[in-house]
Amino acid sequence: MFEGDAVAGEIIAGRFELIEHIAQGGSGTVWLARDLKHERICAAKVMRQSYSGEILRFVREQGVKFDHPHLLTPYGWAAVDERVLIATELMRGGNLHTAMQDYGAFTQELVAEILVQLLDGLAHVHAAGWVHRDVKPANVLLESTSEGVPVVRLADFGIAAHRDEPRLTEHGAVVGTQGFIAPELRGGSEPEPAGDLYALGVLAVQLLEPSLRGDALSTYCDRARFSVDAQLSSVLGGLLARDPAKRLATARDASSMLAVLRNPSGYQVASGEPFEVFDHFESYGLPEGKPSPQQQPAGQPVSVPEPVRGKPARSAARLGLLVPWIAVLLALALGGLSLWLVFGGQSEADSVSPGPTVVSESPVPSSDPVKTSAAPSSSMQSKTPEQRGTEPSKESTSQSVVSIHSNVSTGDNCNAIELGLNVSGADGHRLSCEVDGAEYRWVAQD
Repeated sequence: MFEGDAVAGEIIAGRFELIEHIAQGGSGTVWLARDLKHERICAAKVMRQSYSGEILRFVREQGVKFDHPHLLTPYGWAAVDERVLIATELMRGGNLHTAMQDYGAFTQELVAEILVQLLDGLAHVHAAGWVHRDVKPANVLLESTSEGVPVVRLADFGIAAHRDEPRLTEHGAVVGTQGFIAPELRGGSEPEPAGDLYALGVLAVQLLEPSLRGDALSTYCDRARFSVDAQLSSVLGGLLARDPAKRLATARDASSMLAVLRNPSGYQVASGEPFEVFDHFESYGLPEGKPSPQQQPAGQPVSVPEPVRGKPARSAARLGLLVPWIAVLLALALGGLSLWLVFGGQSEADSVSPGPTVVSESPVPSSDPVKTSAAPSSSMQSKTPEQRGTEPSKESTSQSVVSIHSNVSTGDNCNAIELGLNVSGADGHRLSCEVDGAEYRWVAQD
């Protein structure tokens, strides 16, 4: 922590009480916090305005805000003196990327359930005139539902585009995460809903075959038929058609076709193990939902107990993976504030829009920080960067890049908040925050 940084117990703008520090980044700190206005526990990132003004206008193009059971966007912000705080709902179950690391391949029934929910969310997004542009496992968060039917929510709208609004990126720039970008978008076409549907198809294939990466994943997605149930195969073919005109007409087209595979009592993964979504915050003793005024009177500090010993191994493993995904979700929120800082905004504290963060506009094959070559066992524990034993790919591409300029240089330390972020460094190199042994470090990409 540096002089002038936020501290536990501090109340920002008379509304957000900081409970426990989660992570430190170059641009701010991530906290568990209590929203005194709405009497709820939330996740918050606190930044200095002097730093945020340099980077935030590059993070996203327009504000987005949705109220939908399968979409997640930041709900509030506060700014006072040099402090800027972004608040988002605290998602307790991790994301699909970490779930794949824990469980390996998903069953076709589980994939069908996830597809139906995400198709419903995308239908809402597309009906409002938006295109997400970065659908991938790391951007799909999970509610903690134990062994019940999983509930997923699509997050990270930081590079979303609206059909009727101008964008800050250049026309023809390739935006998204390599491997999930539709063929027509790689050729410079304007973003359309069909591009999101293609990315969703790739996501489904990766859940079924998590070992596939790069060219192998692309080749697999080019198949005319897939070795799954006929209904699911038909849906995958409709999502992954190379010609956007031949893709599913709308996100709702596939839902009825997949209904036969859904199971209201829960699911298993390919290994036969039940698919269980643990509460990553269980050991913190936080309230399950929105606390009542009787439980936590306004102005009273929230007591966070020490983590309880003896929790199940998988629960502990997932808690170890907490910081990267919650940090990404919070960085996502910064986009809405960027436009407010640059162009001005409403005075109401709730007028925040969503935004993702690690926008993968750079030539990195995948912004997912960890790649695994085999499905992990059910007893998999959380690992440090050194223990993971994997290196991000250094493959290059000719995609257009929108740069974020920063004062960091090659070899400087970064952290989980910045993992996967790409910037133009002070030393003139294009840098990416990557795992380097037991640390995170800015690595030159040119």
